[in-house]
Amino acid sequence: MKAIGIILKKELKRYFTDVRMVAGIILPGILIFLLYSVMGNFMNDANSSDIKEFYVAIENEPSELKDVFSKGLEGYKITYLEDKLSKEEILEKIENKEMDLYIIYPNHLLDGTSVPNIEVYYNSASEASTTAYALYTGILNVFEDSLTNLFNINSGDIQYDLAKEEDLTIRIFTMMLPFLLMTFLFSGAMGICSESIAGEKERGTIATLLVTPTKRSYIAIGKVMALGITALASAIVSFIGLIASLPRLTGTSISLSAYNFQTILMLLVVIVLTVLFFTVLLTMVSTFAKSVKEASSLSIPVMVIVMLLGATSFMGTVAQANPALYLIPVYGSIQSLIGILSMNVNPVCFTIFVISSLAYIGLGVFGLTKMFNSEKIIFNH
Repeated sequence: MKAIGIILKKELKRYFTDVRMVAGIILPGILIFLLYSVMGNFMNDANSSDIKEFYVAIENEPSELKDVFSKGLEGYKITYLEDKLSKEEILEKIENKEMDLYIIYPNHLLDGTSVPNIEVYYNSASEASTTAYALYTGILNVFEDSLTNLFNINSGDIQYDLAKEEDLTIRIFTMMLPFLLMTFLFSGAMGICSESIAGEKERGTIATLLVTPTKRSYIAIGKVMALGITALASAIVSFIGLIASLPRLTGTSISLSAYNFQTILMLLVVIVLTVLFFTVLLTMVSTFAKSVKEASSLSIPVMVIVMLLGATSFMGTVAQANPALYLIPVYGSIQSLIGILSMNVNPVCFTIFVISSLAYIGLGVFGLTKMFNSEKIIFNH
């Protein structure tokens, strides 16, 4: 055990005293926060137009609608066409984005003898024209409903949506986090593990390590533990960046009060076991490869499989009840995360996931030890 501790300390010192390594751990979280925050701001800006001025032409407007529009368009500056232009000239101005809207009301609009058609011309390639069209047609629809109103639905200032902020947080987390967590955990482990053994092969330092009297099984365990801690640190930084950016990305407030200490502890167990599984798997790939480039190339198909399995979390917000599914690597992690985040954990399924994950990690370490004992694999003969 002392030998494992020495190797663990040596590896951690190498990772956390290297400025490039530390930057590689911290920067992804910062970039995720900035990227998702900017995306959220863009999406929110796209949903709320700042255009307040429109150039409009209207024909045959009934007097009843003038008061309706004056109230509905309060806060907007509307310039109405006063020149005597033909219909073709007005349409040409709208096409050239010189005007925003042209409304033609039929004669006897409100006499109730027929179903008249109101012509509203606009240019969908112009943001101002599209906004004006949405405003005017919205007001007209409300006015039409008021004339033939049989009943109202959820009228007034009463809050009819009884969903709590915690419930919304649970729904958002259950839909998004399993896939994103798998992506972060694998990416963090891939960036570190691909360089671990393959990099030492390229530098020629692997031979120096293996000629020491330390058992190769201890070397394998020490490296896996050090790589797992480093990958976990990278994933946690990325996770913090994601959580910090979610309010801007989703446009809603996030409340973590729904999750108690037990929930967070189970979430941590899933994250640690998944990171260790990815670390063992990618370290085996790195040990098999001849160079860092080859290790990265061999890791890409594994990454695709992980992302495809992660995408299954979008298919539902309820964890699978079949215990056998929790024996499947990665998929078991995803289902466990869904159960934890939705506050509906099946103790039997969660226990199966923990035991099977430990078994896979143990088998991986055993396989990695066998690879370390193979001169052909280590020295690429």
